[in-house]
Amino acid sequence: MLIDHFFQNAFRYDAEDTRAGKSAVFQEVGSALILFPLLVFALSTLWLLLGGMITPVFAWGVLIASAAGALFISHSMFRSGWRFAPLVTLALSILAVLATMIVHDTSMDGQHYHFQAFYALAEGWNPVHGSAPPPVIGDPMTLWAIHYPRAGWLFSANLMAAGFPLAAVKSLNFLALFGTAALVSGMLLRAGFSGLVAALLTAVAVLNPVVLSQLFTSMNDGLFGHCMIVFAITLAGWVHYGDRRLLCVGIAAMMLALNLKFSAIPIFVMLCAAACAGAFIARGQQTAIVTGAALLASAFGAIILLGWSPYMQNYLEHGHVFHPIMGEQAVNIMTGEGPALDNTPDVLTAKSGVERFFFSLFSETHSGFYTVPEMKFPFMISPSELRASGGVDIRLGGFGPFFSGIVVLAFLGALALIIRPARRNPVTLSLLFAAAVFLVTVLIMPQNWWARYVPQFWFVPVLIAAAALTTGKRPLQIFGALIAGIMLLNAALVGAAGFWLTETRSAEASAQISRLAETGEAYCIYPDMVQSRIQMMREAGITAHYTPDGDIACSGPEEIAGYGPDRFGGKICPCPE
Repeated sequence: MLIDHFFQNAFRYDAEDTRAGKSAVFQEVGSALILFPLLVFALSTLWLLLGGMITPVFAWGVLIASAAGALFISHSMFRSGWRFAPLVTLALSILAVLATMIVHDTSMDGQHYHFQAFYALAEGWNPVHGSAPPPVIGDPMTLWAIHYPRAGWLFSANLMAAGFPLAAVKSLNFLALFGTAALVSGMLLRAGFSGLVAALLTAVAVLNPVVLSQLFTSMNDGLFGHCMIVFAITLAGWVHYGDRRLLCVGIAAMMLALNLKFSAIPIFVMLCAAACAGAFIARGQQTAIVTGAALLASAFGAIILLGWSPYMQNYLEHGHVFHPIMGEQAVNIMTGEGPALDNTPDVLTAKSGVERFFFSLFSETHSGFYTVPEMKFPFMISPSELRASGGVDIRLGGFGPFFSGIVVLAFLGALALIIRPARRNPVTLSLLFAAAVFLVTVLIMPQNWWARYVPQFWFVPVLIAAAALTTGKRPLQIFGALIAGIMLLNAALVGAAGFWLTETRSAEASAQISRLAETGEAYCIYPDMVQSRIQMMREAGITAHYTPDGDIACSGPEEIAGYGPDRFGGKICPCPE
């Protein structure tokens, strides 16, 4: 009796909209956390288009105005009736800043071109009207920092210009984590999932291994993944309930995503098409037209207006919106042709695209370099995988050591759902449809073997597990809970390994900086690819001068501690008197 009572309550699913009031609290908080960075980006972009630059006064003004605007808009839309919702939102924002300050960003991309971009913006660079070279610390700015979308960079630049320490400017990933968790929880509760299942599915959905490995960096692949899941779940809510507020939140997530990465454009074309198809099937032609018109107009504004620089500038000046990775004189960042590293592991070089995808899926979790990776049976794990799984840029098996087994279980679960129960449950079919759409967006990506390029792959088994929990069939519900439970364990392993690796490198960097600061000497530094390290030293009160490699004077220069993931480099010398 006790066991039956537990399953009846734990796996309870009620498709009727009986929890709209309770879910409104989560949606009010989550929407504000998503709107805040979007407003900072939008206002900053419009200011740059008018010829302005980011200064301390402007930064404080735009941060305060964006926070107030996000709180006002979210409260006006959802009116949860809970007076403390804005205070919770502010508390989570403060927590995001404090949490991200625990460790320094020691990722290569975060210390290199991400830092170059937001440092230049914070120092007054206007990429729309600027003719002078952008301000840099170290080598000239890379092509990526000049030509890639810059929503995340403008958010970080405003924090830096406002006087926040370098460690705090990467807080956008935490804001997105909290905002996505609130929105997913609210939608699951509104859909009728029990509190226990809603908590489980929310945790699994937001604790994507790509998110966890990049949480303490300025990298944006996990952030992009969060934008996709917010878009999917809010558009599903709009289609199912006809709630225009959810459509607005989904559009906000899309506009932010389109200005994070080039790959957002083809992926969101597919997601928008799927949303329109779902609207047509569920609610008819009029809803589909409204959905399509709203998404098209918003995407146009996000790319043409807010994304004028770099998208339109890239097209007008270099002939392709995705310059420099496409068009004439394109740089192939996968093979190392031109000024780029070779990012493709040797083991994949001779393989076709399909072979690369399946090799990576069933490979041991591996950086892709130094040693030869091997394929493994699902659910097998080795000590080397535990350490490797926490890397910010894992090439093979990048979703964690258990993900291949999770995919196998999810595939079997999807077959079971399609064969019988799904035919009688439209909600189950909707979840399977969403899983199929996300899978297609993974398969069309050329580098789908690289986990951080396809963070949405994680959502496929999540949606299948959620579908199983809606069936009312005890065996399938237990199977869905099993998939979700294994995914949560996998995420915990990745998160623990990632934090340990990041904290270890951050501690090494902090110890070196503290030791150098105690000497009171001036130091000449060649940072190589970690230009942010000079800024960290200056914040600690060290007189740090960038010095080209060939001009480092001392006979035995000291390497930069915690240089990067399993990498070593940089040179530090006391400056000649």
